Amino acid sequence: MLENVDSQVIIWGAIVVLVLLGIAVTSSKMRRGLAFAGRAVLGVAAVVAINFVFGGMGLLVGINALTIAVVAVLGIPGIIMLYGLGFFM
Repeated sequence: MLENVDSQVIIWGAIVVLVLLGIAVTSSKMRRGLAFAGRAVLGVAAVVAINFVFGGMGLLVGINALTIAVVAVLGIPGIIMLYGLGFFM
């Protein structure tokens, strides 16, 4: 009975170590992905807020996959660029 418990502890310990190693290896990629998603969400929220403010003047930027990608990659300069393009077009 005691031998079975020891082998289970060793197996669970190995599983925990492998999971922690997997997290350590993928954590930098995960952080980059979460940062990208966070910038996308905050950028879309900023575009919606700016559309609300400047909507009366006719300066609107649509929200689609391209604008989300631009805002997520470029951040605030991307938002400025989108509204600049909207102003001149």
